[in-house]
Amino acid sequence: MRIKNISYTVLAALAFIFQGCTEDESVITDVLADTTRGAVLRTLSSSFPDVAEGSTASTFTGNFEIQSDESAAIVSVDVFGEFIDNTGDTPGDASGLITNISTFDDTEFGLQGFTYSTGVTEILGAAGVSLDAVEPGDQYRVRFELVAEDGRRFSSGQNTGTLTGGFFSSPFRFTANVICAPIVPTAGTWTVVTVDSYGDGWNGGNLSITIDDNDPITLTNSLDNGGPYPDATTEELTFEVPVGAQAIQIVYNGGSFDEEVTFQVISANGNTILDLGPEPATSTGLIDYCLDLEL
Repeated sequence: MRIKNISYTVLAALAFIFQGCTEDESVITDVLADTTRGAVLRTLSSSFPDVAEGSTASTFTGNFEIQSDESAAIVSVDVFGEFIDNTGDTPGDASGLITNISTFDDTEFGLQGFTYSTGVTEILGAAGVSLDAVEPGDQYRVRFELVAEDGRRFSSGQNTGTLTGGFFSSPFRFTANVICAPIVPTAGTWTVVTVDSYGDGWNGGNLSITIDDNDPITLTNSLDNGGPYPDATTEELTFEVPVGAQAIQIVYNGGSFDEEVTFQVISANGNTILDLGPEPATSTGLIDYCLDLEL
């Protein structure tokens, strides 16, 4: 009798398991049936530099490949130029079609691929916005939209975080910021007064000074007074801005003890352009051209 009861119990358990599996498989089948398969535009490389107010000297370039399900065969790509009005004034956000791409190359993986470039002039033309209406803080954007053979479209609106980064890198849209136009710097000798409050130098920190498109000039406080510490060290450094220079930018690259770092940058005209620290901002342009500066 005990064996018989066990047999009945085992049979009942197996029936429950099979029923459970069947129900789970049914749920999965229903989910897959309701899932829409589509396409992504994988970014292999892209560039879209920020652009100064009043300038059109920024070009978007990108290299892409299309990955799609068999049910979403891609026949073309619409490219839109978009203007994002972040200043709250007219003309407001605007968008328009720049072009349609229908010819593709074969990538190394046998997928559809293409390279595309466009500029600010084309974006403004598509969006119907005048260059005079653009202000610092606004943005230019290039957006791609995949067009399937059955009429479906895939773009940034269908994206999730899984697609925008990592391997797929499929944001579908690319943005350049409008920044204040550079101010022409005074030619001559500029002075940088560097201070380390502890007295052992900047411990890897340095200033990177870029004039126009020339190689950066690197300056740092390297004085170590040998102790006893703390005992601040001040080192006065100079660099030359050549006649005809059109722009200058200064970046602080952080070291080990940025809380000890302060510095002042004095233009050739005697004006103090920067007076920063301790712990100055790192890896970003420190000269704010939107301010009323006399460089």
